[in-house]
Amino acid sequence: MLTILATAGRGEGRGHLARALALAEAAHEERVPCVIALLRGEPSAAERGRAQAAGATFESPEALRRRFAPLVVDLPDPNEAGPAVLGRATVFDDRQVLASPARFVVQPSLPSWTPAPGAGAGRALIGYAFAPLGQSVLRVIGERRPRPPRRESADPRVLLCYGGSDPHDVTARLGVALAADPRWALDVVVGPDYRGAAEARGLAVVREPPDLAERLAAADVAVLGAGTMKFEAAALGTPAILVAVADDQVPVGPPFAATGAAAWAGDGRDVDPAFVVELLAALALDPPRRAAMASRGREVVPGDGARRIVAATMTGIGTEGAD
Repeated sequence: MLTILATAGRGEGRGHLARALALAEAAHEERVPCVIALLRGEPSAAERGRAQAAGATFESPEALRRRFAPLVVDLPDPNEAGPAVLGRATVFDDRQVLASPARFVVQPSLPSWTPAPGAGAGRALIGYAFAPLGQSVLRVIGERRPRPPRRESADPRVLLCYGGSDPHDVTARLGVALAADPRWALDVVVGPDYRGAAEARGLAVVREPPDLAERLAAADVAVLGAGTMKFEAAALGTPAILVAVADDQVPVGPPFAATGAAAWAGDGRDVDPAFVVELLAALALDPPRRAAMASRGREVVPGDGARRIVAATMTGIGTEGAD
């Protein structure tokens, strides 16, 4: 049995739950039953469907006290779980705020992990190779065929998506400018918690589509937040322009872009939309650069992060590439 403590609270995005579901799917592949305990929030219908397909169940956080099973903690502030829980857990520490020892630490959002005073880990799983990807993305990777050559006159396909909630409504702020440019065809996707003004401002949006991985793979360029989806785009070989849509994305976007797997545009909450439009034009209209970025993305994010994290958690042994 694998137990995962995560959150889907309003304003916290859906990335923590998305990673929990990716781990549940990886556990299912290894015939390991899984329980997901949400500290806040509720899963959407689509997220419940993913859990059910993986044989995972949702329970209250009290489940952690009822069973002493291998445990993963994925919260914005992992210290909420308390030292007793963290000491026996595999802990995501994207923001490097962990204040007490953990069994394992996972840092998939930066190329290094610097423990805070008082923190530590039996082993640290560091780097983009440990980004957990869901089965829907892995399936598309496995089935993917080379893209047919595009007609000279065909508009590049651009996907814009800022995750599950986008509380600062970067979708509307940048989407209007991107949609007004005739140099590409724009596909706007929003998550289950989106409450912004994109539709009121004339944008056609698709909410939580079941074929998001296919849409992302088919795009010539994706304009994304610097959260979980940047790893999905990289693994799928889709060049991406990243903007921050939350405070915790500001420090992680530039290092990922520095790998060559994406381009960094800045903080989406205040960046000039015209700057993003021109950055997109430079990439969308440059096929050789897109091809190089796609190739680099597949190298940086190999896609088996969830399997590696589950293996370490279940066996207590670090995996290749861990520090």
